[in-house]
Amino acid sequence: MDASASTLPGEISLTRAIRSHPWRAFLALTVLYVVAVTCLSSLKLLWLDELFTLHVARLGSVAAIWHALAMGADPNPPVIHVLVHFCRLLFGEREFALRLPAMVGYWIGLVSLFTYLRRRVPAEWALGGTVLSMTMAAFDYSFESRSYGIFYGLAMLAFLSWSETTETRHSRRSRYVWLLVMIAALGLGISTNYFAVLAFLPITAGEVARTVRLILKSRHDTYRNTEPNFLRLIDWRIWLGLALAISPLLVFLPLINRDIAQFAPHAWNKVSIDQVFDSYTEMVETILYPLLALFAVAAIKLLLFSPKMNGYAETAANDDAPRVLPVHELVGIVFLMLYPFLGYLVASVRGGMLSPRFVIPVCFGFAVSGALTAYRLSGRSRIAGPVFLCFVLAWFVSRESVVGYDYSEQKQCFHKVVDRLPLAFAGLPADAPLAIPDPLMALTFQHYAPPVYASRAVFPVDFQAIRKFRRDDSPEQNLWAARSLYTLRIVPMATFQKTVGKYVVLASDGNWLLKDLDRHHYAEHRLPINTRAGAIGGFTPLSHGLPVFYVADGVAVQTGPLSPELLPIPFRLQDNLPESPDLQ
Repeated sequence: MDASASTLPGEISLTRAIRSHPWRAFLALTVLYVVAVTCLSSLKLLWLDELFTLHVARLGSVAAIWHALAMGADPNPPVIHVLVHFCRLLFGEREFALRLPAMVGYWIGLVSLFTYLRRRVPAEWALGGTVLSMTMAAFDYSFESRSYGIFYGLAMLAFLSWSETTETRHSRRSRYVWLLVMIAALGLGISTNYFAVLAFLPITAGEVARTVRLILKSRHDTYRNTEPNFLRLIDWRIWLGLALAISPLLVFLPLINRDIAQFAPHAWNKVSIDQVFDSYTEMVETILYPLLALFAVAAIKLLLFSPKMNGYAETAANDDAPRVLPVHELVGIVFLMLYPFLGYLVASVRGGMLSPRFVIPVCFGFAVSGALTAYRLSGRSRIAGPVFLCFVLAWFVSRESVVGYDYSEQKQCFHKVVDRLPLAFAGLPADAPLAIPDPLMALTFQHYAPPVYASRAVFPVDFQAIRKFRRDDSPEQNLWAARSLYTLRIVPMATFQKTVGKYVVLASDGNWLLKDLDRHHYAEHRLPINTRAGAIGGFTPLSHGLPVFYVADGVAVQTGPLSPELLPIPFRLQDNLPESPDLQ
């Protein structure tokens, strides 16, 4: 039975309207979602990771995309690149078009969450819980041309499908349809991002809990002299479906093994327990603290005033009535909330890399539990649902207004840097190159800068120096492995330095290239140009630190007689390559 079907006398008009037409209310939320992601996408420049996606997606076929991924162009499965490839062909290389797959993927998560909640709580609470999920930082991946928004939405679709296929009130045919949807969602998820394998764990834990509960019930209902057949209580459909859904990993094993070998040794996101707690504070974000307070109040009330309640799985007076949340689903929701810990365990066993964005389905766990907890505490108040909905809507609008302002500032800062290029090149030869050793800046500059400057851009690499002075080399590995895909020149320092005279460096103070030049006794000096680009960092940064300009000397510069200790030390090609040993 739909939990939104019941009505209360004297309920306010907003409640009545949402309960009467829940899908119209969700359609209105969809319009708000489309407006938000369209505006935010227009403000946000494509950044490094999105440009990885774009350059691979520009390839002409699935086979070419697979080959690029096998070279190490991007440590992700091919689905996102294929989807972006077709969106690019249909709509061009506009930011909105390139981000459309992520937008649709995230929206699938919203539909799934709303569907899940409205069968357990009244429609206004279901809508509020859906908006609650949008108040978290996972929303920022709904307009990023990467895999995160897609596997986020598919994780919730898989969970919804599992809950529906286990629902005995459905027809046999309907339950099998939901089973197929679960298999497809899980399989597509791990074909989009390898960390989508975590979506299997809440379902697995919940199914184990469901089986245990059936066994305990069977023992209670069976006569003492009758031995129950426990094997018949196992829902083999689910386990077979999980096995089928995880099979794409076998296809991707060569890519996975190569990515681990290439990126894990000097990854920026090596596994640490700190990342687990960062995942909560960075992904669930600020609303985590009101939610924790809400859970604390619910726990106190449960302990002091409701000794007969079995958590969220409160049984109605009639045992045949639906529960607010069955025990096995409660277990699954708890595992969704434990996503960062599950990610830590999986990454520790295999992969060695973890980032908060890999575990963003944790937001679904908090959205479901937050909505259900608030509903349980409301005491059937007529105004509690609308108040909750208005509160999370206000939070969402306020948050995204701040996010939009930040991206607008970041965009302006990037153009301030570009506008100061004539000052940086003043007095240098017309063909003087522009070295951009910061990967965050290099591809975005190549994509957005005027052609007269973009054609001068060079991305030099010296893997020994990068590892010593910045401690990680993940983006350089991507760029070097797929250098044939880019119009940006990607060259070893030994090759670059011996062919140039004076050149401009665009980097932040303390960049690895500046330290590398000093180590090899090449002259460089900082130009007195204030880029005024302090806001160029942010959630998806365009620079490691404040970008500034330097002028540096190459081999071709005549410096006159020097003492032996000041003579430049030539760069060696074998020291610049990815396979070079680390500097001690």
